[in-house]
Amino acid sequence: MLEIPVVDGFTYSASQLMLPNSYRASALAQMEVLRRARGYRTRWYIVPEDSDLPIPARSQIEYQVSVQAGSYVWGLSFTAPFNEVVDLDSFYVQITDNCTETPFFSDYVRSQQLAPGSTGNVRRAPVLITPRIIGEPAMLNVEVYNSLATETIVQLLILVAEPSVPPGNMLDILVQAGIEGRG
Repeated sequence: MLEIPVVDGFTYSASQLMLPNSYRASALAQMEVLRRARGYRTRWYIVPEDSDLPIPARSQIEYQVSVQAGSYVWGLSFTAPFNEVVDLDSFYVQITDNCTETPFFSDYVRSQQLAPGSTGNVRRAPVLITPRIIGEPAMLNVEVYNSLATETIVQLLILVAEPSVPPGNMLDILVQAGIEGRG
């Protein structure tokens, strides 16, 4: 049986060619099941939520982001709001799943790698990551380190696909799929 290709916002891009041997194509292939699922909706989490909260000079701040259990984190973007000129090479990010205590990356990631950036008039899309399912207690620990000598306002955008099924029914669906066991 031939599967019809998924046509969605990931494949519509006037600025990026979809080459089969590119990272973007590989990341989209890993998201294929999630892209075909109908029981998820898009949700974006901003860290920190308060866009006026600066990160102190040469300091680290930690946040906890509460997501819905069964959500998938699939993308990240890092930016300085208000069109501020900021050296994004001076910030580092680490995200840890509170359920498994597993970090998303083996070490802190330089925020420049997560920045949407631009080349001329071309805007680069958010960074796609291998989708990670978030289990109970459905919390993400986010750490942002500022190595600059001045406090600066920056924000991390966490792109999530969260279940649109009522939370009471989600456990039953996961048990039926063999993903979750009844305890």
